[in-house]
Amino acid sequence: MHNGQDMREMEEQTQMQSFARGRPPGFWTSLAGLVVSIVGLASCTGERPATLRIAGQHATDHLATIQLEEIVAALETAEIGLDVRFYPSGQLGTGEQVFGDVVNGTIDIGHTYIYSHTDPLLEINSIPYLVEDYDDLIQVFSPGSNFYDAYSRILAKQGIKLLGIYCEGFIGIGTATLPENASSIEDKALTIRVWSAAVARQTANAIGFNTTTVNWGDVFPALQQGIVDGVMGGTPEVNYTTFREAINFYIPYNAFVENTAYYTSQNTWDGLTNEQQQIIAELFSEAARNSISRARAVDEEYLALLAESGVQVLSLTADERTAIAEHVRRVTWPILEQRFGPALIERLKADVE
Repeated sequence: MHNGQDMREMEEQTQMQSFARGRPPGFWTSLAGLVVSIVGLASCTGERPATLRIAGQHATDHLATIQLEEIVAALETAEIGLDVRFYPSGQLGTGEQVFGDVVNGTIDIGHTYIYSHTDPLLEINSIPYLVEDYDDLIQVFSPGSNFYDAYSRILAKQGIKLLGIYCEGFIGIGTATLPENASSIEDKALTIRVWSAAVARQTANAIGFNTTTVNWGDVFPALQQGIVDGVMGGTPEVNYTTFREAINFYIPYNAFVENTAYYTSQNTWDGLTNEQQQIIAELFSEAARNSISRARAVDEEYLALLAESGVQVLSLTADERTAIAEHVRRVTWPILEQRFGPALIERLKADVE
């Protein structure tokens, strides 16, 4: 991945190069217009600024971090009585720790993956084949959908206000060894790493893989040493930037959406002025919308980069992916229904019907 300075220089050169940071043409115009409108709304309170602590988990040169830097800059430009402190790259702890600190008010706004360690219902963000294509992605992960409403309500029970869902793209599987029957649900004769959620194991098993769990930081050497044959848990971008030297094949099963969340504690939110709430809500909503709208372009770009780097992309036809998706739902969704309840599952189905 390019460093931040390189990316800024390339962005000034061409629109196509700007996709390397995931920004579609017109992104800067959109952001600039939003900042101008915010400055027009805001006025300096004349009081001592309140401190707003924002924590992120992504690396410093990741688009998600760059996006947060722009939000911080916009908040500072708005002059609405907030002293913003930004802590990227997990400086304030893991996603679980940041979530807990937002709940108790030590951190004001977090941008992390939402784990289910505090409530099993939070695995709603990892339902396999909840969506199958980018049009459904925009519909389901945006405010107004049954999924977004249910996710917000589950978080609200813990005193968390959802500010937006950040979508990086679809998750596939990278392997060092050519999997048998890659385009079907038949046995693949490979063992792959999955994350700790039961639904991840169940989904990979349904597609035909054997599974094991390995800490994320140990996946690369595990691939190199043959401890695992592959990994499920990353978009094309992650497989390119993190694993391309340890994998030889990538299969875009697109079973899950790689998503993180912008969130704040309700107590923090209630302590803000109406003006501060409006501006913060607009900035994070815009950032979430941007991430969803560019997911297709970013996935396509990094699929091409994987191929250029020597990783063979084993593409699936629409019919093949649909057949796999239907099978995975038949296997996993009844289990999820026991956890979430049939009423919620039916509401989620209605989002894409």
